[in-house]
Amino acid sequence: MSSDSQVDVHGAEGGSSPKLATFPVWLDPTLSPEEAAGRLVELCPQDVQRLARHEGHQGSMNGDTPGLEGFLWAFWGDMFKFAMEDSSNHDRLIRILTALKARQGKEDYAVDWRIWGDEFEWAELPLCWATGRELMNGPSPVITVEDESGPYEQRLDATHNPEWLGTLLGDPPAPDASPEVRACAAARTEWLNLNTFMARLWARGVNPDSGVFYGISTMAMQLETHSLPPRAPKPRPTHPQLMELDVEVAAVWVREAGREMYRCREVLGPKGNPDWPSNRGAPGSSGGTWDGVDGYHPDRWKLWKSIFEKIGRSGGRRNMVDAANAAVKAMDEVEREAEAPEQSTSKAPTQL
Repeated sequence: MSSDSQVDVHGAEGGSSPKLATFPVWLDPTLSPEEAAGRLVELCPQDVQRLARHEGHQGSMNGDTPGLEGFLWAFWGDMFKFAMEDSSNHDRLIRILTALKARQGKEDYAVDWRIWGDEFEWAELPLCWATGRELMNGPSPVITVEDESGPYEQRLDATHNPEWLGTLLGDPPAPDASPEVRACAAARTEWLNLNTFMARLWARGVNPDSGVFYGISTMAMQLETHSLPPRAPKPRPTHPQLMELDVEVAAVWVREAGREMYRCREVLGPKGNPDWPSNRGAPGSSGGTWDGVDGYHPDRWKLWKSIFEKIGRSGGRRNMVDAANAAVKAMDEVEREAEAPEQSTSKAPTQL
């Protein structure tokens, strides 16, 4: 979700565009994460009511609470914005989400709310993962430009400019870099931070379903393509000019959620799950030479590790090689941890 779209959602009566009342609470240093969660809940009704009064924020045919959907898109958009800007915010944001999920009952808001036809419950974090899904489409460099109608945001296609692309792939921008180059540097940071945040949410047990989905789809689309010959057709959509950044993204998931990925046996597709609904695609299908189930499998883990090992020995871009080697190191550690209990239980009991 772009900042421009958030300004539109936040727009108040009279044409001004104040932020949500909840905006400063996320990172308020005077509040613990748990206190911040409580304060966010307290402030939500006034934002929802303000948006309900604003033109265009009406309830839907299924009885949704007026103003609530627009508020939630902006509310969670703020949270993801903080997560993408600075990874040091992640622990606090995860603790806030954990506290929100723990809230029960109707005492948290003055009226009964409905969203997308269902009763609103903080424990479900309504629209949180839908908001995140809108952001998980790749790095998106944006600059602010202005014409006779005023300022607006313009997205850049970094693949059409060697300097922009190099920055997106990890070249540090010069002190006097152009706005476009700085935008590409910011987009790179935000994309890596977003994937780090989503992987950490899975590792901390906040969004296991989303973690399972994004984990397998990331490895298939961002890493498994490297198992194919350079000119071979790709079974999954990819942008060849971004494949070096893709390796870094895949490495993020292994480093942050490798334990969960190693233990997971979910199958997200018809191959290995004959009951998989045909209208859900196959998010776990192969992105390269993998020919097994559409999901997590010990042999697929081995394939991922072998790809990282090969990249780590290559002469590619240094940050990509370093990320691949760090991923192998993390996978080795996960395997050692998994083997340790097995080794201890296999030992014969001591005779007294």
